[in-house]
Amino acid sequence: MKNIRITLTLALGLGLGLQGCESFLDKPPQGQQNVNNYYSNAEECKAAVMGCYATADQDDWWKIDRTRMFGDAGSDDAWKGNAIAGDQREFGDFARFFWLPNNEWFDNRYTHIYQSIGNCNAALVGIESAPIDNTLKQQLLGEVKFLRAYNYFELVKGYGGVPLVLTPVAPSEAVALKRATATEVYAQVVKDLQEAAAVLPAKSARATGDLGRATKGAANGYLAKAYLFTEQWAQAQQAAETVMASNEYNLNTDFNNIWTVSNVNGSESLFELNYSANQAFNLGTSMTVIMRSRADGGWGFNTPSSNLEQAFIRENDPRRQWTIIRQGDNVGPKTAGFDYSNYDTKPSENESGRMSRKIFLPLADRPANEREHAPLNRIELRYADLLLMHAEASFRLGQEAKALSSLNLVRARANRLQPGTVLPRTSTGTALLNHIWLERRLELAMEGHRYYDLVRQKRLVAVIQAFNAAQLTSTDPYDKGKVKDQISEKNNLFPIPTPQIQLSGGNVAQNPGY
Repeated sequence: MKNIRITLTLALGLGLGLQGCESFLDKPPQGQQNVNNYYSNAEECKAAVMGCYATADQDDWWKIDRTRMFGDAGSDDAWKGNAIAGDQREFGDFARFFWLPNNEWFDNRYTHIYQSIGNCNAALVGIESAPIDNTLKQQLLGEVKFLRAYNYFELVKGYGGVPLVLTPVAPSEAVALKRATATEVYAQVVKDLQEAAAVLPAKSARATGDLGRATKGAANGYLAKAYLFTEQWAQAQQAAETVMASNEYNLNTDFNNIWTVSNVNGSESLFELNYSANQAFNLGTSMTVIMRSRADGGWGFNTPSSNLEQAFIRENDPRRQWTIIRQGDNVGPKTAGFDYSNYDTKPSENESGRMSRKIFLPLADRPANEREHAPLNRIELRYADLLLMHAEASFRLGQEAKALSSLNLVRARANRLQPGTVLPRTSTGTALLNHIWLERRLELAMEGHRYYDLVRQKRLVAVIQAFNAAQLTSTDPYDKGKVKDQISEKNNLFPIPTPQIQLSGGNVAQNPGY
């Protein structure tokens, strides 16, 4: 077979998995998919792009879905949650920063993101040569470049520099690939996003059935984030202001309605993963089950810490109740099977006696077969995040008035929950930067951002050490005395998974400290 489109990790896995299988190799290949005559028309090209969207999220809980909890549990915001020692022990190791390169959670995330990149690379080659209308071609290529950039951003912000694969590769080529630097990976992310932004339509130009697909705003929003992570403040500010000036997005949705099934691709959403309750295929998320109380039919993972709750309480911030479900909270009417007016987080099997409200699916919205079918979209980038990025970049440029303006837009929306509680900031200097960082924590809590924010702010270890000290004097009835005891500077990067190093024959090097 010619022109096989194969991803890096699949190629490496093939190289290892066929050792000692001569009897199998002696047999002629069965059931091959020949792609040489694919991409022959617009419909095939569109289908290939949809395949890229699908693999950017995968189809089962244990692939990429669950690892989105890294940004919460790898910080002061959350614990493993589920207190049953043998249940997903390796996630418990992650939450306390006992990170080993052979932890399957790191390998699954790495592997399946590369599968998605491989699909993107194949689609870019096929669509580029397809005999289709050029305007459509450029838009489809823009979508795929956006998705490839999204995937590489997810890799580089966790693992640092990784092999930079931009074309389909054969198994023999894959094993020779070495890690690019983080700078080189970010440069490619920026390049893909710039090219995507140049050809993608605005959100308002998308047909209703196409909402959720990549847009100009999504590409520019991720550009702002890539620049923020690389401390290119002027470029981050400019990219954010491009989105702000487009008038495509706003904070009109009330905070308590952002994470609901009624707010699909809402006015604040720059990019979100769209899910369906379709029962024939795995087109939904599993997170609503994974992160729900074990008393309420869930698995009980990724539970908010009392430290996060106290951050809300100190600020008298009403976003607390729409971010955290505490033991006994009222989240709905009592039913024959469960009392939602007195919510049971099952503290005997829960490290913190709390659950995430943002990923909580009310009973009326749950499909019969919920796992892999839950319809609660995951918002990956929203306008409040962009405004806070703009505030931070503007502060770094010495433009405090701009920083305060964007910061206070976010606070004004929060204040609508309970007028008079979330007042405008008037701070300057270091206090202003700290207020921007605090606002990111409160506004975006339990959305998977906190760990990555702490790393790029160069304060992960200091914050977790302070968290541990506070835990030792805490009086919280559920998580007092619990600490994340293995934190060190090496935790600013994930370990490169051991199987990837082995499959590469040592060409892929490990991160320091592992």
